[in-house]
Amino acid sequence: MPTMKRVGLKALLVALALAVLAAACTDSGDGAEESAPDEDGSPAVPESTASPGSTADLRLVTLNLLHGLPYVACAPDSDSCQAADRLDGLFALIEDEASCPDVIGLQEIGPEQKEMIPDQLADLCEGVYAMLFEDEGSVDETMVLTSLPVVEHRSVDLSGPPWTAHWARLESDLGPVDFLTTHFASDSYNPDCTPEVCSPVCPTGVEMGTCNAIEVVHFLDENADPDGVTIVTGDLNQSLDHPRIRTITDAGYRDVWLEAGNPECDPATGVGCTCCIEGNDGLEGLATPEKTFSSRIDFVLVRAPDACELAVDSPDDGDGDGTATAVFAGDPLDPPINGVYWASDHAGVQADLSCA
Repeated sequence: MPTMKRVGLKALLVALALAVLAAACTDSGDGAEESAPDEDGSPAVPESTASPGSTADLRLVTLNLLHGLPYVACAPDSDSCQAADRLDGLFALIEDEASCPDVIGLQEIGPEQKEMIPDQLADLCEGVYAMLFEDEGSVDETMVLTSLPVVEHRSVDLSGPPWTAHWARLESDLGPVDFLTTHFASDSYNPDCTPEVCSPVCPTGVEMGTCNAIEVVHFLDENADPDGVTIVTGDLNQSLDHPRIRTITDAGYRDVWLEAGNPECDPATGVGCTCCIEGNDGLEGLATPEKTFSSRIDFVLVRAPDACELAVDSPDDGDGDGTATAVFAGDPLDPPINGVYWASDHAGVQADLSCA
């Protein structure tokens, strides 16, 4: 099963993974960070702001943020493809496009983002978010931001660095919620499993990305509250019909994108797609407003208990609370920020869930 924070081995494997990536293109314990924007630095988490009598729902966003390292064609002198400007764009989108959702899952947290996000978090949505993060020293990590009360959280170590996940148990208007955000293996490092590189829950010969899915399902089966809503979000690096995604949907998780009535991705037009902005170099693509996406590999997958008849808000925000179930950050920034039109090379997903 996925293990928590194998520190010595992790360091060796991260070094190996960095070499591979350069060639190619946890018990929260003492290492976990729960950072709230309080002036005294305390980890207190704000209570839910839902008003009495309002429809109980859970609003969320997921996005691969693009770490901006040289092996994804971001030049060393580009400040990680203008990571600071892109973060400003992301924060504006969280406020204006998603109306400060209850929970945000972020992937590809790189060295720049590790420093900037905690420094600037108090400026986002009037300081309502706590940061849930465990720095394992990798160049590609996952992070949760939430305004909900936090019961516990920790990093989940997946096979094949730098692939990781972060899990949080939250209190919400829907009851307990187990929220996990993750980044599964990409073509840059996706070998077939052997006992040396994958955890024991994964069969020998299965691709590492499918192993990551097996590990996530296994972890949540072991740790999630069976009476609560369980959510898997993130950049899963394959489309819905791939075995790694079917591993999750076959375990009872539903693709809220389709549940809401959104169309499947049309590569010809970019409608319904989340990946990826490309160019001759990373920054050239991000500075071109005419770019479009051509695949859907970013997901919100939800498993609800018997007591919850899952309801998913429409793409046009049918309940009027400011968060639809739709693409997030799928349009160029208007106006651009210092020439950058895109907060990331991915679009994300926003979702609004309730129990009917």
